[in-house]
Amino acid sequence: MRRNPGLWYALPLIVAMLLFFAAPMVIVVWYSLMPPRSFALTTDIGLQNYRSAFADGYGRPLMWSLLGAALTTLITAVLAWPTAKILHRHTGRWASLVTALIALPIFISESVRLFGLSVFLMPGGGILAGTLNALFDVQIGTILNTRLAALVGMIYIHFPFMLFPLLLGVAMIPADRIEAARDLGASSWAVLREVELPLAAPGLLVGGLLTFVLCLGANAEAAILGGRAVTVITATIEQRFNYAQDWPMGAALTVLVIVVTAALVFPAVRRIDLNRMLRR
Repeated sequence: MRRNPGLWYALPLIVAMLLFFAAPMVIVVWYSLMPPRSFALTTDIGLQNYRSAFADGYGRPLMWSLLGAALTTLITAVLAWPTAKILHRHTGRWASLVTALIALPIFISESVRLFGLSVFLMPGGGILAGTLNALFDVQIGTILNTRLAALVGMIYIHFPFMLFPLLLGVAMIPADRIEAARDLGASSWAVLREVELPLAAPGLLVGGLLTFVLCLGANAEAAILGGRAVTVITATIEQRFNYAQDWPMGAALTVLVIVVTAALVFPAVRRIDLNRMLRR
């Protein structure tokens, strides 16, 4: 009987996943069951940290994170769809240049980009306020240190993560399908709803997952642009671990974020056909 060597080839990856993913996850889950403000792993476990997480107001930062991630995903999808259509339709040197310009900020530190955006949004002497005042004599209020500023920062940072998977999705739309639908009298909205979106759904789904998961764990946007206007769950977890020295509560909040993320991501991942996206 011929043995399949695939398991042996995958063995290093399996060991690495067990050591660096599964084992830390088990430790975090175990810590979340420890008594509050304890640092030693004991058998005195319980669900008191999870009860406190819902009773002591930790649900609000989690809801803010979920709402911000959902809004960012929706807005970036709306902005990325026409961008992907234009870049796919006008292939060539200019499209490649625009794509490179969009991808270039990914290689720059996120904090540097956010501080640059804060200068742009700064009231009074900021670039946005100064330009509107000079050109149109328009005075705008304070945008920096608001929830809107944090949302703008997340859209700015995570737009490429929506755009590039969506480009693959748009490339999966055969041009003859669109022409056939228009020949049959379908309106532009009908073509979008019945032809383009279903065929580009895998790319849209991958981009949505990437954007949502990254936004759910985002902290710099709220800290640099949002100020004290918004508190996200990652900042709360960091505060529990570092400043409050309450590792069990920090672990419990971490587990809750992982559970929420998994509940949203796993059903969507099952609908993605990577082989079809990569044209295998």
